[in-house]
Amino acid sequence: MADQNESYEAKDFGWLVAMSILFFVLVVVGFWQEFSTDWGAYQREFPRLLGHYGKVEEARDFRAGIQQIWIPKIGVTDRCITCHLGYEWSSVFPATIAEPLKPHPMNDWIAKHEFAKFGCTPCHGGDGAATTLAGAHQGGRGWEDPMLSRALAARNGLTMNEMIQMRCNFCHRHDAATPGIEEINLAKRLFKKKKCLLCHVVEGRGGATGPELTYEGDRNPELLNFAHVHGEHTMFNWNVRHLTQASAVSPSTQMPDFNLKPEESRALTLMLLSWRRLAYPPEYIPDPETAAALMQPSPTSTAAPTPAATPIAR
Repeated sequence: MADQNESYEAKDFGWLVAMSILFFVLVVVGFWQEFSTDWGAYQREFPRLLGHYGKVEEARDFRAGIQQIWIPKIGVTDRCITCHLGYEWSSVFPATIAEPLKPHPMNDWIAKHEFAKFGCTPCHGGDGAATTLAGAHQGGRGWEDPMLSRALAARNGLTMNEMIQMRCNFCHRHDAATPGIEEINLAKRLFKKKKCLLCHVVEGRGGATGPELTYEGDRNPELLNFAHVHGEHTMFNWNVRHLTQASAVSPSTQMPDFNLKPEESRALTLMLLSWRRLAYPPEYIPDPETAAALMQPSPTSTAAPTPAATPIAR
């Protein structure tokens, strides 16, 4: 009997050693993954920067880990600041600091859209809940909700500021005109001038000849026909081509060819893609009358009004 027990112990010993080694390897891998993140090096550098620029106490109090701006009112969970740690330190850090620790540029727009109330992704796009670079930026390949980038803008003949104007219009949709977002203002003028409501319903008003446009920005590009569209298969490109020459994109369409200029087609597309189903509370929606007043010339001057600074992308 003793010999039989000893044989079982001998067999189990090998398995115990193997399982112990496997457990140790898993612990090492877990620690390696924890401390070799995309953001680990930035968080080690950040307190050093704070100390270098005289914020010794803040450097001492800094704790490494996932950082986030959480705004349940508008459904925002932005962990962008896990890497972009210097975003609100523009009064301390110089603008020459490299990304992602570079402070966010400050201007009149940022003063009215504080980080704690708006976060990052409402203006910049991307996946705010992600904790990796690829996950947060979504590759910048499509127009579903990518991180806005200069590369994406350049591929579509736009600037970063023009792209951000699209996202400004999420809240400023009902302004007749908004200071500083001139492409969207142009689109609103064109939409009225071309009498688009004769054929399209927008927010319960308009004709039924064409498709409803109320939430055009939520439309799935997979439902579009790209057979006659040159270039990328995105909502942006399809709309630009269609607005420029509808008959070429949709041969059976009843929509007339307006022969718009490229900048006009792009402006209208930015506006259409800003029309999305977003449940922002009333305090986030600006008063259209206030925006209209800001567009008027000063009563003490006959000069044309100067638009507010255009928002600058981080």
